[in-house]
Amino acid sequence: MKTKKILILLSLSILIIACGNSLERAKRTVGLIQDNVTLIIGNVSEIQNRELDLQQDFEATINLSEDLSGFGQSDNPLNKNIAKRKDLLAEMEESRQQLLELCQELKDIPENDQLPKDQITKVIEYTTNLCDKTDIYISNYLENIEIEDQSYQSITSEEIDHESFFAVFDNVNLLYTENNMNLDQILEYFEPLNTLLVNLKVYLVNLTGK
Repeated sequence: MKTKKILILLSLSILIIACGNSLERAKRTVGLIQDNVTLIIGNVSEIQNRELDLQQDFEATINLSEDLSGFGQSDNPLNKNIAKRKDLLAEMEESRQQLLELCQELKDIPENDQLPKDQITKVIEYTTNLCDKTDIYISNYLENIEIEDQSYQSITSEEIDHESFFAVFDNVNLLYTENNMNLDQILEYFEPLNTLLVNLKVYLVNLTGK
């Protein structure tokens, strides 16, 4: 009889520990999702800052030489700008991959009556959608930035004339129009997802007491 009681108590203890672990895992995972969403927002903001710098970087590249050969220099301001944006896109992709893994981790957390299933389901749905839209943004931007680079490189051509020189601006503007359209697709998920994550994190912190 005593042995049976001990086994029951042990089973209850294991169940309590498992429930506690579920809550802690959920809190940790939600926190990491928040961190990666914040990183993506930061990357987007920095990419936009670099785009705003393009005019002065273009002028600085013109001033490197009298014959426009500065556009062919690997370390000119425009090339540095492009390289930085590529690095930021790579960081975005890394965060996107992390988010997909964290969504799976959230799905794999053992069931717990205290876990708000509807909120967690929404977090997974919104995060997955954000990742899908971010994938489109990154892949298209990477294609466009190569065309942008080629457009700047074309300025060093011996056949460049006044008309084709300014056509470069039209080409780049078209690329940014597409980039911004893709960006709008992901921005719509940031605010609702952040609200969900904050509310869920507060709830889990209150449950775990830390």
